Amino acid sequence: MDVTDIKAQNIKRILEVLRISGGTTKNEIAAITGLSFSTVSNLCNELKEQGVLVEEKISSISVGRIPSIQIFKCSRYASVCIDFQQEGILNFSILNFANKRLYQTFFDISGMQEISLLTDLIETTYRDAVCQMADIRIVGVGVSIPGIYDESTGLIINSTVSVLNHTSLKELLEQRLKLPCHVENESNLCALSICQERPEIRNAVYLHSSSGLGVGVICEGHLLKGKNGYAAEVAHMPIGTPDVECPFCGNSGCIESDLSQRGMETLRFPTHSDEVRARLMEDRAEKLGALLSILVNLFDPDVVYIGGRGFAEYGRLESTVLRVLRRRSPLGMGKELEILHDTDSLRAIEKGVTQVIYDKWNPLQK
Repeated sequence: MDVTDIKAQNIKRILEVLRISGGTTKNEIAAITGLSFSTVSNLCNELKEQGVLVEEKISSISVGRIPSIQIFKCSRYASVCIDFQQEGILNFSILNFANKRLYQTFFDISGMQEISLLTDLIETTYRDAVCQMADIRIVGVGVSIPGIYDESTGLIINSTVSVLNHTSLKELLEQRLKLPCHVENESNLCALSICQERPEIRNAVYLHSSSGLGVGVICEGHLLKGKNGYAAEVAHMPIGTPDVECPFCGNSGCIESDLSQRGMETLRFPTHSDEVRARLMEDRAEKLGALLSILVNLFDPDVVYIGGRGFAEYGRLESTVLRVLRRRSPLGMGKELEILHDTDSLRAIEKGVTQVIYDKWNPLQK
């Protein structure tokens, strides 16, 4: 690691303290980060020159030398979030580094077949939004996909949004918007949001159901990715209904067919009798419990989150899911494993995008 990398890491350590605290003194920053006071002071001065930090006196102290606190102007910096979790819908939002939503709009893209039309729409929306934010600096774009971003080829694969498949969306958006772009599976972004919201959690699983089914895994504080970005891919595990053919891979029994949003919505078909609906509900709960037990046994997490539009009615499944988990994962459940329902996974995705863009941002780069 060279001096430049060390400097960048130290800057992020300082900013993270200020981002969480809202503002504190150089002495306190040094104590929290373990950096020397001179290092903290020099880096804070550089960040002030760039307009990233401001210094304010603590007015409540009336005797002696009045100390100053350093404040990260995180409301001035923002990221774009582009999300495809709802089938046929593009969600476009802009959040600042304080996770405040500054802008949001939705588009129906259900009939869109060409990637060029999609990037045209995104570019036009971005230009229109930026015109309304004269004092905000957009530093990156994050794209949340129901599918896999192949890090070796730069292509999106196995996505339930057909217009995205086998496209280099990252490269296309970087050319259009002149901003760094990061493409990530929606469940991975949700998992990253846990790290931001609950830094004490070192091991977590986030199962997300939308137009696809995905899982994000945090192992000892790090997102599990694998060699090409395929790690923890569960959609086509053959533990679903055996005689149901998957419309995406052509095989039968894929768990995604049962637990994705489309599979869960079959429970609400108006033609179903109460008896059929109850039987289907029990079936989905059993399958969800079985999938979660596999994930718990594999990754031994502190907490499991269940989110996405497909699991909007998780409360009706919970008792059966927990019963299956207690039976199939007695060790994990015996250690007071948390099972939580996230009712706003879009918010989790947006926070995950903001965290990814923030992590890759160089504050001293104009």
